[in-house]
Amino acid sequence: MQIQFGQSVIPYTLQRSNKRKTLSIQVSANGVEVIAPCDTAIQYIECKLLKKAAWILQKQSSFDEMIEYSSPRKFWSGEKLPYLGRQYRLKIITAQNAINAHFQYKQGKFIATLPNDINPSQYRDLLYPLYKQWIMERGDRIAKERINNFTSKYGKFPDKITIKDQQQRWGSCTANQQVLLNWHIFLAPMHAIDYVIAHELAHLTIMDHSDAFWETLSMLYPEYLASKEWLRIHGRQLYI
Repeated sequence: MQIQFGQSVIPYTLQRSNKRKTLSIQVSANGVEVIAPCDTAIQYIECKLLKKAAWILQKQSSFDEMIEYSSPRKFWSGEKLPYLGRQYRLKIITAQNAINAHFQYKQGKFIATLPNDINPSQYRDLLYPLYKQWIMERGDRIAKERINNFTSKYGKFPDKITIKDQQQRWGSCTANQQVLLNWHIFLAPMHAIDYVIAHELAHLTIMDHSDAFWETLSMLYPEYLASKEWLRIHGRQLYI
């Protein structure tokens, strides 16, 4: 399915749900997805898409920027790894009696212990999953703490918070009130994390990006515009 907006053709997929009462338009690098109540007419859906067409095209352009990833880290000793907006040096220790790879943060640096017969070309394959798991565990705690700060003036709390491996979104909010956060966001400064969390919390009451949504987000996090712009410019650097 598709709509025509000027010289641009915008394809979209349509999913109908008897759980929804309002129309939702979601844009990712994979395309445009519309979730609508079962009885919503196609004419109404396409009218809404046309009203949002300029925003959809702008959003798709921003995803094109976001997926221009930086060069992958090799996880060699001396490299720096990001966490909460800062860079921490990685120290590799090889030990003859080590059986498995071990990863930790200690005294201002990341420390990895590896068997001494491991070739440096294998470091990333071994350490990247351990680094990712370390970030996700701490991200879960950080998200719950920050959400508690926001909900004190919002009065809404998600049913579940999940840290995931996402490639196109910094976060999302499901129809059943679950907040999903991209683990890469916890490599960013705290203000960017707060923006993404506040954005998804606002979706607990308003699933679209109407004026009412942005007013709710502004109430939750008045400085959101600066953080949104920071992610637009620097977001690709968080994919290491």
